[in-house]
Amino acid sequence: MIIVNVGPTTVEGVLERLYLFPYGRASILFVVVAGIGMGMFLRARPARGRRSLMLLWRAAVLLAGGLALQSLTDDVGVILPLYGLLFLSVLVLQFLPPVALITSAVTLAVVGPVLYLNHVATESVGAHSQLVQLGDTPVDVIHGLVVSGRYPLVTWAVPFVLGIWVAQTDLTNHTVIRRLLVWGAAATGVGLALSQAALALLGSAADEGYLRLLTGAAHGQMPLWLLSSCGGALFTIAVLLRLWPRVRRIARPLTAAGQLALTLYVLHVMVLAVIAPPADIQVSAGAILSAILITACLLLAVLWRQHFSIGPLEWVLRAAWLPWLHQSPAPRATTTQFTP
Repeated sequence: MIIVNVGPTTVEGVLERLYLFPYGRASILFVVVAGIGMGMFLRARPARGRRSLMLLWRAAVLLAGGLALQSLTDDVGVILPLYGLLFLSVLVLQFLPPVALITSAVTLAVVGPVLYLNHVATESVGAHSQLVQLGDTPVDVIHGLVVSGRYPLVTWAVPFVLGIWVAQTDLTNHTVIRRLLVWGAAATGVGLALSQAALALLGSAADEGYLRLLTGAAHGQMPLWLLSSCGGALFTIAVLLRLWPRVRRIARPLTAAGQLALTLYVLHVMVLAVIAPPADIQVSAGAILSAILITACLLLAVLWRQHFSIGPLEWVLRAAWLPWLHQSPAPRATTTQFTP
């Protein structure tokens, strides 16, 4: 995430391309993980009324906070408002069985890119191209978050729904993990191969009209990009599940950072808003700055977790200080009728 947001995003050469490999994939991985976390959240909260209140609270915090954070910088596309909309969608998704979830993900992977391209074709050049932020009109915010912008809901719902579906499986089962490895690797390879073949066949026409549906450029919002990046996310998750018993001790700094994910995300965006690295930053300079930020985030996370059980923004998101979000509803009184 930090490497991508520091930049550059346009590179040449094999080593530079490997350095930028997370571009277009890291954010999809995070959304899949968010979906898995949401699936676990749904299983752990049987009281649907309280669950809905918690979802509404978290969606409001992420949506409003993300729009406010976006007002600080145009160099980083803040993804938090998308998470707010995704959390709102759970109010409906929570009722879907696993088969309906995976069917929805596959359907959205085709329909979403078509809706996005239809927007591109019908809107004038530059319309709604800016990142939405706090103070924009509700119409612009909804339009920018649903069908345009950097993270349109119509396509980014795919990895989230996929993650909720994955959470319905037994992630402690070796057979399930092996299937995720195989299917994730296959989806990644097929998506990348087909997109490269289409680019070779179409040439410059690949960027024209609905032929873009056959391309797989990072953040292009097209089906083949969704296929390859979601496959890569499943493969990565499966690898970590397989290796976790061996690496859990040395991965403690990463674990601590994961427990402060929202806090570190907001903090790194604020730092980048102040530093404002140029768009044409050299790979070497970007790598040094990224290494400094990553090291600082890991150290901060480890030090914080030694003294506190939860991060400051995670504390706001969980809202344990709002009793009406966490108290179980009082049991309904029952009346017994007696007949003489």
